[in-house]
Amino acid sequence: MQKLKFILSLSLLILFFTPGVKAENKAGVELGWAHLPGFEDEVADTAQALANLLGQTVTYSSDTGAAILRGYYRTDINNNGAVELGGFLSLTDVETVFSIPGASITIAQDIIGFDLSYIHEAADGVGIKLGLHMSDVDSESTVTLSGQSAAVTASDSGSGILIGILSTDKSSQFNYGLTYYDALGGVDDSDATLLSFSYQF
Repeated sequence: MQKLKFILSLSLLILFFTPGVKAENKAGVELGWAHLPGFEDEVADTAQALANLLGQTVTYSSDTGAAILRGYYRTDINNNGAVELGGFLSLTDVETVFSIPGASITIAQDIIGFDLSYIHEAADGVGIKLGLHMSDVDSESTVTLSGQSAAVTASDSGSGILIGILSTDKSSQFNYGLTYYDALGGVDDSDATLLSFSYQF
């Protein structure tokens, strides 16, 4: 994975500094929904830790998605490619409720990060995106239920790769895309699939 990230970073730098067509600079905002199935793994471990401490079953229910807002700046570097820098954050928290008979507690996780990617126009109006992201996933450091506490990772921070497909209709200010973010917060199983709609200024 580290070698892949190094190769991808080097490739982006080479593409960025490769002479090409006169750059067309664009900025925009994206609003979308991220599917986050990997977040359930950590809360399942926390529920089991609480169950072991309390000596009874702890049930939990967790969101598997969040609304995401992303801003980006894009510049053309050749006839069929562009480099894009973006920043993103969750508009809604990923909430988990831990419960036992007569008691419950809710924790929330939020996401923030930025990304750098290369967009290649594979066909007329269709682009392929490949890049890297740096992101943080923040939550409470402990969960206390009925007097017993279990540790939760308070903040995960790290990098991962991203790959996606998007519309690149130059005649419209509105486009859409589907992007897969690997390892949010640097955690291997905390992946996200973002379906989004964008408005370009």
